Amino acid sequence: TLAPAAFAQNPARTVSDTVPLTADGKVTIDNHEGSITVTTWDRDQVRYEAAIMPTDEDPDAEKVTIEARASNDRLRLATEHEEGDDESVVFGFSEDGFQWGGTNIPAVHYTITMPHTAAIGIDDHESTIDVTGLAGRLRIDTHEGPITVAEQRGEVTVDSHESPISLTDQEGDVRLDTHEGRIELRRMTGRLSLDTHEGELIAEEMDGGVRFESHDGSARVSFATLSDDVFAETHEGDVTLTLPVRAGFDLNTDFDDDVDLRSDFDLRSIRIVDDGDDDEANYRGDVNGGGPEIRLESHDGDVALRSQ
Repeated sequence: TLAPAAFAQNPARTVSDTVPLTADGKVTIDNHEGSITVTTWDRDQVRYEAAIMPTDEDPDAEKVTIEARASNDRLRLATEHEEGDDESVVFGFSEDGFQWGGTNIPAVHYTITMPHTAAIGIDDHESTIDVTGLAGRLRIDTHEGPITVAEQRGEVTVDSHESPISLTDQEGDVRLDTHEGRIELRRMTGRLSLDTHEGELIAEEMDGGVRFESHDGSARVSFATLSDDVFAETHEGDVTLTLPVRAGFDLNTDFDDDVDLRSDFDLRSIRIVDDGDDDEANYRGDVNGGGPEIRLESHDGDVALRSQ
């Protein structure tokens, strides 16, 4: 992720300030394009900087203002364009990117340092978002901007259309709702809930529950410890779960006849064949003495249980 200082182009203007914020307060940021970089400290303050980038049509970026509303427990930052409230202005996408009334909107690069226990909410379209070291709740609503979250100790909620998402060293529940895009998680403790149409989930060193629902997306999930229930439902996607070799679990499947289950675990004793048709086998029962439930539902696709 590029920090604002790394951009080759100098900002047209920079707006910055340091304001009080209680340890359990909340920061909200509303931006369209650029970047949002969030780090934390042990102070009851927020330090923010917004670098407004020039465009060919507006080298001074005079049409953009940074609206800041602050109180002891809340800070709201919003990128405002002077033509944004003109209902007669047509805005949308062109071959040159997003345009508002025929004018390119300058990118704004936010750098935020905030109390690590405070919460943050981000509403955005395509900015690069990078959050590190937060213990409060994190909510992100974006269309396609890449998202990186590291060393998070609070709940995470992300709504996105096609953002690539990366979470590392996560403690706390995570809820993701996407249409498509690659989702990578590593070293997570807590429950993961992912709804996606055709996204790709790659998760490693998981310790917690997983709920994965998709149409034709795929999931590859590796567990350091199987400590909670797992549910995966897909119409025609592939699902691979990798478990510790001695993990105990209760397996419950609901497969159509086009689904193949490959397993490193011995499932012969819990195999159920519907109406004597070997092509429509399901599995219900405990493995390695039982434990958390693994429920798998699929209409068409490859499903695998691997051991490590």
